[in-house]
Amino acid sequence: MKEEITDTSPSDAELLGRYAQGEVGCLDQLVERYRRQLFTWFVGMTGSRSDAEDLFQDLWIRVIRNADRFKDVSFRAWMWQIARNLLIDFRRKKKCDISLDEVSDEEDHPLLETLVAKGPTPQQGVERTDLALKAMQAVGQLPAVQREVFLMRVEGDLPFQEIAKILKVPLNTALGRMHDATTRLKQMLKEMR
Repeated sequence: MKEEITDTSPSDAELLGRYAQGEVGCLDQLVERYRRQLFTWFVGMTGSRSDAEDLFQDLWIRVIRNADRFKDVSFRAWMWQIARNLLIDFRRKKKCDISLDEVSDEEDHPLLETLVAKGPTPQQGVERTDLALKAMQAVGQLPAVQREVFLMRVEGDLPFQEIAKILKVPLNTALGRMHDATTRLKQMLKEMR
């Protein structure tokens, strides 16, 4: 007879509620749960580690400020909506196109090379291959609406229902953008060979 293994870790909503009641360490647990996927998404959407770090920090400031107003809906969807709103505000302020071939302000190499977060990741031990570099370059060349859905799905591991809700578009629009993104990526990668 097999024993069922149950996950005893607290839910996101429980952690946020406990944080709102004064358990500061609960916020650290939430940040760690979403650090890689959110930070990678911000880097992919801005093309800058520096901007991604600022947006990541701003996201958690907003979560902290609004923790007591969180209603027991999907914390992940709520958090991603905050992340997307921050990105929209960032783009409005910045209003410039970022080229992956431009040299970033803080470092002396193209922005393309900064797309991968430099912190410890599960893939840290995996050697970057030529195909991986080409794939990152291709993702960076996707139109913003396709790149956004692609990165939310791939890096954020969000279901399409949540992506559609966050983007405030019909489910079929989110699915269509993902389809267009993958079709375009396949074509770009084919042409890069």
